[in-house]
Amino acid sequence: MKANISAIARDGGSHKLEALLAPRSIAVVGASPRADTPGFDTLAQLRRIGYSGKIIPVNPRYDDIVGIPCVPDLGALAEAPDLAIIAVNNEIVENTVKEAAARGVKAATIFASCYLEDDGAPKLVDRLAATARANGMDICGANCMGFYNMTQRVAASWFPIEELQAGRIAFVSHSGAVFAAFMGLDRRLGFSLAVSAGQELTTTVADYLDYALDLDETRVAALFLETVRDPLGFAAALEKARERDVPVVVLKVGRTSQSARLAESHSGAIAGNDAAYQALFDRHGVIRVRDVDELAATATLLGAPKNYVAGGLATITDSGGARGLLIDLADDENVRFAEIGEPTRKVLSERLDYGLEAVNPLDAWGSGRDYVDVYRDCLTALMRDPDTGIGMFLFDIALEDHLSHGFVDACIQVSQATDKPLFVATNFGKMPRTALANRLQQADIPVLDGVGNALKAVRNLVAWRGSRADRVAAPDVCVAAAAVQHWRSRIGASTADVFDEATGYRLLSDWNIPTLRHEAVDSAQALSEALEGMSLPVVLKTAAPGVLHKSDVGGVFVGLRDRDATEAAYSDIASRLGPRALLVEMAPKGVELVVGGLVDPQFGPIVMIGAGGTLVEIVKDVAFVMAPASRDEIERALASLKTAVLLDGVRGAAAVDRNALVETIERFSQLVADLSDVVSSIEINPLLATASGPVALDVLVTPKK
Repeated sequence: MKANISAIARDGGSHKLEALLAPRSIAVVGASPRADTPGFDTLAQLRRIGYSGKIIPVNPRYDDIVGIPCVPDLGALAEAPDLAIIAVNNEIVENTVKEAAARGVKAATIFASCYLEDDGAPKLVDRLAATARANGMDICGANCMGFYNMTQRVAASWFPIEELQAGRIAFVSHSGAVFAAFMGLDRRLGFSLAVSAGQELTTTVADYLDYALDLDETRVAALFLETVRDPLGFAAALEKARERDVPVVVLKVGRTSQSARLAESHSGAIAGNDAAYQALFDRHGVIRVRDVDELAATATLLGAPKNYVAGGLATITDSGGARGLLIDLADDENVRFAEIGEPTRKVLSERLDYGLEAVNPLDAWGSGRDYVDVYRDCLTALMRDPDTGIGMFLFDIALEDHLSHGFVDACIQVSQATDKPLFVATNFGKMPRTALANRLQQADIPVLDGVGNALKAVRNLVAWRGSRADRVAAPDVCVAAAAVQHWRSRIGASTADVFDEATGYRLLSDWNIPTLRHEAVDSAQALSEALEGMSLPVVLKTAAPGVLHKSDVGGVFVGLRDRDATEAAYSDIASRLGPRALLVEMAPKGVELVVGGLVDPQFGPIVMIGAGGTLVEIVKDVAFVMAPASRDEIERALASLKTAVLLDGVRGAAAVDRNALVETIERFSQLVADLSDVVSSIEINPLLATASGPVALDVLVTPKK
């Protein structure tokens, strides 16, 4: 097989997936001479891609297939191949995998779904995984479309793609339909590696991403995810991508699913299953997109050879109406246009027809006289402006008329003369593939279909470059080991569904989280004694076991200004909810936030930060961070809230002590991390942010069941 240093790990030596993704020899089990079958198409794809290793068809019915000598089974081989592509039906997959393992095959690709009617326990997929693990065999699939390693010219797929386009995108998909669309519908999407991961019996997205990052050709990774089966490995691969300056673009489905096990607190009800993914993505600078079009556009733009450094978007177009729409859409996506200077405007004025404004975005179409030179000179001026970071030529190239040819000529000339990235976007999203688009691709100028998709890609590019400087610093929180051990033991031994609030306050105080002065009472006499040392007005709250949200059951009285009112409130609570109550001093004015700690079964502890009090479930203005979180992560989370403006003071209110607020949330995140193996959730709602610092007003601690 021809050598290629791209498949050699940059740190030296071979990657653990070498036998699977860059095999020296491949056996196709179930090979067939019949066209339009997986066994035939797999052989065809190996030849089409130019695989130069040894190909071994395996089928007892034939002596040769498409001119290649055939063997009856893997046991007949004198030497085990690196990879066995298993293109057989569900009923014989298991025996085939066992045969491959016995022969010493190092890796396999399984196309079949591996679901059997009336299958017993363990299921076929579990039996296959166990066989593979016991024999050190890596498997792509099952229930997959295989993979294409363009850097090594390896195809382990039956999907009949005729134009196998190499490029800079590493693509891994849990969706076969999306894999087929990306591979077969647009040759402008060029790949270093493309994998249909399927059921991931042994080999996961984390493994494929790790391998792809060792390929010199990989400039961007695009992932379509349903789940992550190796959380630690996936997080490590994301960190590796960040270290190597390779952006990762993810379309993660399942955003709207809710997790009942987390619904004991407001935080759990709001978070659902998706919160931990978002926190993980934010920590590692992952670009999250909402649909397949945005995934393709973003990966295409980030895969271009020229780096975006800083600056706004410069745009030239041939329509005033299209420019107006562009400006509106850019505002929606928060994309900033370059603020061109006077020297640039002077050049534009000299080249534009009378009546056209020298502005950015620029409509440069006038009489059409010398239009190629006009567009070339104007776009060059825009790209040279100091505030321009990236350029866009907005026009529709599908007609391939003389105007489009001229625009492409101008665009290529400008691109060749600038170090800044330049791309072409179309107004209409449903553009057919054209020779002009291919010509732009060959000139390393991306073509993005649809101005909306293009602007989302620009937004993502700018945000990713900005996030590269946001390294996660270690949290600066120190809590006495004895306190941590005390609470771990106490919570771990508890049989209560939730801790009472007084206990929760004591827990917070050991992590230096401020609370109001309070006293637990269980009788009218205890209340009377507690009032002796408490300044009025006060708050009285039920402490009845099992009451999670006290206000929902009429268990909170606020602003009790004298002893009589307080005693009357206690009498009411005691008669309805029981004698246990908490007497708390009145809080000052401030901004109500919620901070909730949750423990995700895959990614561990996370913290939700958002608008609190009664607004928590109404506006759902929240952000998530991994725990423990750094000050920078917390500050970014606070800044992302729609209600963040309240922290700076509005309508005469004083600004909150933001530094103290961030420190308190940082300590809370450390608390959640320290106790993550014994708690299900911890929630402070509200955490009152004030000018003199934050204070926890209400805390709910739910031990792990």
